[in-house]
Amino acid sequence: MLKLKFAVLFVAFSLPLMGQNNAGDIFEKAANQLLTENLELSLEIKEIASNGKFKEKQYNVLIGKSEGIERTKTVVQHPPKLKGITIVITDYPEETGLIEIFTPANGKIRKMKATSKNMELVNSGVSISNYASKDRSQLTFDFKGTEEFDGKSCYKLQVIDNLDLENGKTLYFIEKNTYRILKIIAFNKDGTEKSITTYSDFQVIGQLKGKTQPMFMVNKDIKKAKHNEIKILKIKPRPDLNEENFTIEPVVN
Repeated sequence: MLKLKFAVLFVAFSLPLMGQNNAGDIFEKAANQLLTENLELSLEIKEIASNGKFKEKQYNVLIGKSEGIERTKTVVQHPPKLKGITIVITDYPEETGLIEIFTPANGKIRKMKATSKNMELVNSGVSISNYASKDRSQLTFDFKGTEEFDGKSCYKLQVIDNLDLENGKTLYFIEKNTYRILKIIAFNKDGTEKSITTYSDFQVIGQLKGKTQPMFMVNKDIKKAKHNEIKILKIKPRPDLNEENFTIEPVVN
């Protein structure tokens, strides 16, 4: 559920980088810092409406990938009336994925195809199944120059997922000194802005060399005039994950 999206693009001119001369290299440097698969995390989401009213939610999430199959399992921890609701998303490389939703109130599991429309229904406003784990060959890149964001000089990189053209393009702001992704703007197919996500509070993942994760994110939904504040409480690598970890188990209160 939480989706953190990443991508990069081909340079139209030579970049002032040591040994780097195209946008793909910038993307690799940025994406390789992130832990995007085979992980476990806990997070809090504060959903804030345009009138200032808000709801707070908490989730435990598993994300795994093996043999090209990506799986995400999200279990609601808060609020109490929703605790135990479990959503498992299975994404296959060559076919439509599957969404399974377990509701402890009736003990039933609902299944549906993982279409773009259905994914919006179960998406909390953030997703960790992102461009960083995609096959680079399915992405089209373009370098858009540099721009300052939050007092930092950033490369601007545009990406288009050739297998998901309905979602338009995405623009990334990657800090030049650290290669950290600081902001992502997603566009609709007609070129209008769909969402803006900013990333901060970067922390080193101690168990893994070279991995630095943003622990706080703000996702603004332009059309719905609302935004989510996401705080990662805990994140750790889980190289031991297998298919059994993504089965839905009844919750005992």
